[in-house]
Amino acid sequence: MLTTLVGLSLQQAKAHLLAPTYYQIPVLSGDAEATAFVNSETGTTQTLLAKNDNNGTAGGVGSDKAISFSYFTVTYNFTGTDALTATISWDLTGSGFTLNYVLVKDGAVGHGNTNQFYALYPVSADEGLIGSGTVQVNENASKNISNISFFGTPGGSVPDSGTTAALLGLAMTGLAGLRAKFGRH
Repeated sequence: MLTTLVGLSLQQAKAHLLAPTYYQIPVLSGDAEATAFVNSETGTTQTLLAKNDNNGTAGGVGSDKAISFSYFTVTYNFTGTDALTATISWDLTGSGFTLNYVLVKDGAVGHGNTNQFYALYPVSADEGLIGSGTVQVNENASKNISNISFFGTPGGSVPDSGTTAALLGLAMTGLAGLRAKFGRH
């Protein structure tokens, strides 16, 4: 039984992205507007954790970012000069945050009006600490990704269920050992 519990502790909870909501809305001109939009759409208070532009610029800790971009990996999948999809991953262990939403923004200016394309991906609520996924801006992945913003909330320091199970197993094994050593009374 102990081996099973230790094995469970070695498995990391993997987050995954849920189905996105696609938008074509007026341009969100900055990080504060993007945060206000995410908060409005989700009905929650989210913190902008980090941001990445398809030119490789990573927005880390600053007046409007909560943590270092080093907790995230973004690989843009280019078709010609356009990044139509991106593969993202995150490991927020030790950051004090969990990931709740990913906002993907279109890089094209125009569209015949003042609107911009966005996709808002929720992260599975019970798995926001570690994970990966592929994102795009619109349903048919025909629009260029300009940047990706990561939103979350404090609370990433609680051990995952595998670690909790392993610790409980170790404690029970220790109690069983003490019981065997000192006998029952």
